[in-house]
Amino acid sequence: MNSIISLFCCTLILSFKIPIEIFAHFKSFFFNNNKRIQPTLSQRIMATTSRILELYLPTFLLKIILRMLSKIVRRVKGRRWVKKLDASNEKDEWEGYLIAENVEHSEIGKDADMIILYAHGGAFVFGDALLPLEMFIDWIKTWKLNHGVNTQILSLEYRLSPKYSFPAARDNILACYQWLVTEKNIDPSKIVFAGDSAGGNLAIVSAIYLVNNPYLYSIDPPAAIVLLSPFLSGMLNTKSVIDNASYDSLDPTWLHRCMDAYIGDSNLLPSCSMVSPVFEHQLSGLPKVWACAGGYEILLDDIKNFIGKLIQNNVKAELVIEDTNFHDYAVGKATSRDGAYERSIKYIGKFLYD
Repeated sequence: MNSIISLFCCTLILSFKIPIEIFAHFKSFFFNNNKRIQPTLSQRIMATTSRILELYLPTFLLKIILRMLSKIVRRVKGRRWVKKLDASNEKDEWEGYLIAENVEHSEIGKDADMIILYAHGGAFVFGDALLPLEMFIDWIKTWKLNHGVNTQILSLEYRLSPKYSFPAARDNILACYQWLVTEKNIDPSKIVFAGDSAGGNLAIVSAIYLVNNPYLYSIDPPAAIVLLSPFLSGMLNTKSVIDNASYDSLDPTWLHRCMDAYIGDSNLLPSCSMVSPVFEHQLSGLPKVWACAGGYEILLDDIKNFIGKLIQNNVKAELVIEDTNFHDYAVGKATSRDGAYERSIKYIGKFLYD
């Protein structure tokens, strides 16, 4: 019954909000006082719908919806590209999928020029390892065409909060990385940490922990880190949060809730660098980092600040900002504008392989 009420509330709110966004879109043609490039009508509708679902749907319903979408994506595209890793390879309750060309004949690491260990987004509370499958396939195809390389992707199903709070998800990534290096004998120079949104947070936090605690793992860090619209601070108190709150697909109130669930009973503050790496000071020794963000993102200032800190710590870092795009534009073609999705694939390929 509660689920039906939640869905009804979302439908009712959207029936009011979407006409308002349509009106705002056409109004912007005549009254655009800040001269900023305005979102398209489809961007406005997608962002508004996303924020309403985040605020008013319970987490378990969001999980069900994404799981259904993931099953559709896998059924349509996954047969030739996806192989679930053998259950005997699971460590500390992580699971994963190998995405590769001719995957039925592939073994993780075999004949691969690079392996990307990927953590999906979902604000630490939901998400699915195969939802970005179209992006993974586009990466592999484009980089093979442009650079003549064979890329494999290990998309990780890490443990989600609130059932598993910090540091469960980070430890899943590190356990998986250790498995790749020590059990599959893959050289760290051939492995990349990557992730979008909360997955970007987990990718960079895991790398920082690995570099700053070498006695725990005795493994070299990966070759590079790729961050797509990373969620780097639980404080959410920058100017871009205020300026972009009506543009982006992320709702700050919802993100605060998700961060509280992620922290759980660990007694950490949202400003702790272990969950908000923008406040980390020990950044030297990290591998090179490529990051991207949309100009409409509420996370934009935190991403810019973090990349600036990396550069100050002599870490090679690049940041691409696509002004007319919002959160996670690089993950899905349908949510990107002005060719930003396609450009991100080329940029990442050049960063990793040139």
